[in-house]
Amino acid sequence: MRRTHPFSGRPWLAAALALAAAPLLAGATLYKWVDENGVTHYSDRPEPGAQRVKIEAAQGYQGKTTAGSSNRGGETRAPAGDAAPPSYTHLAISNPTDGAVLWNTGGRVEIGADLEPALADGHSLWLIVDGKSNKAGPGNSAVLELTRGEHTASASVTDAQGIEIVTSAEIKFVVRQTSAAQPPTGPLLQKPAKPH
Repeated sequence: MRRTHPFSGRPWLAAALALAAAPLLAGATLYKWVDENGVTHYSDRPEPGAQRVKIEAAQGYQGKTTAGSSNRGGETRAPAGDAAPPSYTHLAISNPTDGAVLWNTGGRVEIGADLEPALADGHSLWLIVDGKSNKAGPGNSAVLELTRGEHTASASVTDAQGIEIVTSAEIKFVVRQTSAAQPPTGPLLQKPAKPH
């Protein structure tokens, strides 16, 4: 009984799969043959009448490790020189914590970030709060004026040309303010007893 090949009648599918597998089979040997119906087949096992096809190693490209190519001014620039930027191993918002609820801040909140290793010469640390970039000061932090409500924060390091090198995950926090017009309520707050 003759086997029906899964690519019979679909030579374009066989060719596409062979090309897709080429990087995985770099330097490997394939066998190619055409059956009696004119369908081209490829296999890693020789078949009667198959031609041996040698696949050379694919040419590759290793990109730079920067996270982006646009600077804060909206202009796109390539990294200057061939010197590799320092490899930052950790960048995260440390203050406030993700999901924090901050009460009665007086409209001012300190946003801080942890960065390892320390910021390199010529690099800048940005604290991105609600989509707006704020340059961090000493201690990798900045005190910002924030209204009541939910806010987002992340951090980013840029090189001397303003190109992002690394960006942290985004956190969310809430700023609340006690109001005399709306005092706290809840099941633990008992209502005063009514006089009889």
